Amino acid sequence: MQRSCLAAAALIGAAAALAFSGGGENDSPSPGTTDVSGNAVLPGSASSLDDLARRVLAALSTRDTATLGALRLSEGEHNQMVWPELPASAPEVNYPVDFAWTNIGIRNRAALATLLYDFRDAEPELTGTKCRGPTRSFESFVVHTNCWVEFRTDGGGPRAQQLYKDVLDWDGELKVFRYYEP
Repeated sequence: MQRSCLAAAALIGAAAALAFSGGGENDSPSPGTTDVSGNAVLPGSASSLDDLARRVLAALSTRDTATLGALRLSEGEHNQMVWPELPASAPEVNYPVDFAWTNIGIRNRAALATLLYDFRDAEPELTGTKCRGPTRSFESFVVHTNCWVEFRTDGGGPRAQQLYKDVLDWDGELKVFRYYEP
């Protein structure tokens, strides 16, 4: 009983923190293209699956919602760069981009509340990443699917967990679509 009350209080606290911090949303400027000086198309992106996982684990353990948001697609990146190439965007599917983004946001906030609670005071050490699903190719990007992060915490045994399921890879710039709640 006491554990469930503590868990509920922690989730409420995490949800409140997310609400005041913009819900972990990335408010980066609208996406563009890499300029001649080599600025990233996806600001805040990771350079590899392991880099992404390491940065997510570190941000979860320190409750750094700004970094968690920066490692996830922003609304502009999703709506302007990714959505137009996804099958759900086809006119005959009739699935509005704003509804898709709202759904992603709701599920992302719920997942982050759980993950932030689960990783409180943890010091996870990345041991590897595996995306067990197929890599889906689109015109401008690829999507790694069914991704698992492997890590150890506080000297414990190895664990594998889906902190996120799908990773966008835009010419070596990687971002999470949304965080995942098991």
